Amino acid sequence: MRGKSPETEAVKHNDTNGAETDRLEVTVMSFGYKRGDAPSANAVFDVRFLKNPYWVEHLRPLTGLDKAVQDYVLEQEATKDFLPSILDLCLKIIPQFTDAKVRHFTIAFGCTGGQHRSATIAENLAMSLARGLPEAHVRVVHRELDEVADLTADGGRRSHSGNTREGSR
Repeated sequence: MRGKSPETEAVKHNDTNGAETDRLEVTVMSFGYKRGDAPSANAVFDVRFLKNPYWVEHLRPLTGLDKAVQDYVLEQEATKDFLPSILDLCLKIIPQFTDAKVRHFTIAFGCTGGQHRSATIAENLAMSLARGLPEAHVRVVHRELDEVADLTADGGRRSHSGNTREGSR
């Protein structure tokens, strides 16, 4: 007999009184196509249409967790069109998954190496979703950066990996 899949398993969290509660878990991932296949997700978007910070010498060693890279990616006109559209779509469909008793939603963004564009987009969308869906548990995972963090509606970030980099460098 097959067990429940992770996508339909309710996520248990403790409320302020220590009691377990069911909450929707939203995972926003970044990844690099040159480092492997796209992860299993409810939605996968290829952001290689954005200008690549890799080709800017001083940005190359940085990642989408660094402010300079975030500024470069987020200031592009294509990003200014893309991100609000994705956020609007997510804010409309994710609650529908909750109504259908699906407790885990994953959205993944890929670029060439998974270091700059996809990481920036995933960080930005995850923060926006944490604010827009305060009842959900929002996690951002950067596959190629070995970074996992929980985000809160008030802008908090709790990292679960050895990587302690901050997006405001």
